[in-house]
Amino acid sequence: MSAKKSIGIFALPLTIDGVGADKVLPPDAHINGVTLRTPPWSAPSIFPGNSDLHQIWVREPGATSETRFYSNPIPVPVVFPGPINLPAQYLQQTGDITLRYRVTSGDTGNEDDSIPQVFILKLPVPVKLKEVVYPDANFWGWLNCFTSPAIWDVVVVRVPAQPGTFLANDDCVLNLEGFTSLNGVNPIPGTALRIQKTLSQQEATSPQGFDFRLDSSYYDPYIKLIEYGSAKCTYTHYRNGVALASSYPEIVKIDRKRSGKPPCGP
Repeated sequence: MSAKKSIGIFALPLTIDGVGADKVLPPDAHINGVTLRTPPWSAPSIFPGNSDLHQIWVREPGATSETRFYSNPIPVPVVFPGPINLPAQYLQQTGDITLRYRVTSGDTGNEDDSIPQVFILKLPVPVKLKEVVYPDANFWGWLNCFTSPAIWDVVVVRVPAQPGTFLANDDCVLNLEGFTSLNGVNPIPGTALRIQKTLSQQEATSPQGFDFRLDSSYYDPYIKLIEYGSAKCTYTHYRNGVALASSYPEIVKIDRKRSGKPPCGP
């Protein structure tokens, strides 16, 4: 393989298998690690008995210093390295991960460094939390014109207690969307809603769970658009900005239609 020249004083950038222009690492990176490839460098050593030293450093998300995880002397005649595994142990936190490598010439002692490259690590969020509850829905799972309190005044979405799961100052993000069907199919444009709540100590440890209260300010832009259909909710649990888990979806049916009259509600 013929050597490629570096750009200026910097070594050519490395690549990672399965990573595109968005720089996001593969979804199984935290399990299997990732495969790095460094391009052939210019002017490999040629004198017998010498070796080019190839080293790679990683800085994990949130870390203040980098770790050298790979160091390999390559003797003359230099055979450029193939795929190199970045172990999964360095890929356990979400966020930006920085990689760089260096080649030190055995003939001259010159160091050729690559510019540090930033990649993004996103860990899949496990779906394991309990479904929400709609405490004001009737026995058959409906919110309708007779619901009390009226759905144009407030819709309560309850996250059930899950002992040992939540702590004070954790964040919980509720996602709601309306649908024209009764089973959460065919979304209604404009009904997607995201609400974030920072939990108090009382909410985190309550034996009843804690509530998201969609008061009247949410009715016009979101709930009113659902005359006959359903709403589906999920929530995601965050700690220190890291998503720990999300819930299974739960549907509530909504009926504001009245025979021969306009839909109930303002």
